[in-house]
Amino acid sequence: MSIERFGTRAYGHGDIRHTPFVRAGKWVFGTGLRATASNGLLDPAVLRQDRPLDAPPKAQREAEAIFAAMAESLAQAGSSMGKVVRLDQYYPDSRSVDPYHVARKKALGAQVAPSTSIIVSRLLNLDAAMDVQVLAVTDASGYQVQKAGKDALNVPASSGYAPFVRAGDMIFVAGQLARDASGDLAPAAQVRVGQLWNGTRIKLETQYLVEHRLLPALTAAGSDLSLVLKAQVYLSHAEDLPAFWQTWSQAFGGRVPPTTVVPVKHPAFGTSAATIEINLVAAHASAAKRVRDVDCDVATIASDMACARSFDGVLFVAGLMAIEEGGVTPTTGGDASAPFFYDEPHAQMLDILGKARRIFAAAGSDLSQVARALQFHCELADFRSCYMAWDANLRAEGIPFSAIEVGADLFAPGARVIVDLWGHAPEA
Repeated sequence: MSIERFGTRAYGHGDIRHTPFVRAGKWVFGTGLRATASNGLLDPAVLRQDRPLDAPPKAQREAEAIFAAMAESLAQAGSSMGKVVRLDQYYPDSRSVDPYHVARKKALGAQVAPSTSIIVSRLLNLDAAMDVQVLAVTDASGYQVQKAGKDALNVPASSGYAPFVRAGDMIFVAGQLARDASGDLAPAAQVRVGQLWNGTRIKLETQYLVEHRLLPALTAAGSDLSLVLKAQVYLSHAEDLPAFWQTWSQAFGGRVPPTTVVPVKHPAFGTSAATIEINLVAAHASAAKRVRDVDCDVATIASDMACARSFDGVLFVAGLMAIEEGGVTPTTGGDASAPFFYDEPHAQMLDILGKARRIFAAAGSDLSQVARALQFHCELADFRSCYMAWDANLRAEGIPFSAIEVGADLFAPGARVIVDLWGHAPEA
């Protein structure tokens, strides 16, 4: 079964083709959702340039437009707002979050799905306040979205999302911070005030997050760390990566699930002191035998990580970069004496897509089955070069992409983009 595309649009000069919704088996992915008109520019009805300060606030108008379009597109793809299992939001300005929450509660009511909200540098539309991703189950799947467990985790009252849900045999855990019941960073997650060395901050924060947020969620939902299918990690201090990874790897006994680590500028999270946020997708314990590791000789940011896992028709891929042992892949670099002969972002994206092609092939799939492609750029000026690295036939069909500028160094000197892929793969 191949993926099905819905609502493909052409932007720019017509050669940027974006597919906002994809149905992949029992799942519907919505990616790169902004309050845009058919030409890719922000909807004039949302901007209200003649009266921009009319109520409700612009960010709320954007969110209302996004959720109205989301409801319509989910229905076309055989799903509905009541079947949403996950939301991810990227905002250039933290002041947009509360107006967005007002619209989200209105659209989803008591069914607000597990959510992750990250402050970033820029979006593809410079006047947009948010870029939203959604994941839902199809009506035909027969899955019910269940709030798994009760009171296992507290959540901010202002946002009101479910900390975790179960749909079929898949568990979705919202983005978690190392905070306690007060909503602030837990004292145990911090080096004591006045101590210059008495624990490493990112290790304390990560350990607390795993032990007091992620594990309780998984346990209450009938899962555990060994059944994690994918993790997304946002770090607001890129230099923390090595110490974070030591703690992360130890939590999984040295066999880390597919993980995408994205550097962002500090502060980037709802709790301003926090320096890390993590969300998870996991399998229920009753379905452990259906979890399949995809083995592939592809360089990622860590050698002890599975490059991909598949489960119930979904392929979860680790974050990909144009790197190998020793740094950025040499074939992507030019010569400093003649820089105008080279297009480094394009070359890096070609390298990444080559890695992705091998991973999808090892899973019995191919890049035509990409259901979501999140591109995290150090500079969005690289977007067009990276987009044009996709195969021309796939571009003609429409790529389900979102492109976000994180405005931070991407771990390896010279790295320009991190790509986070989700796909459709045949069930074992």
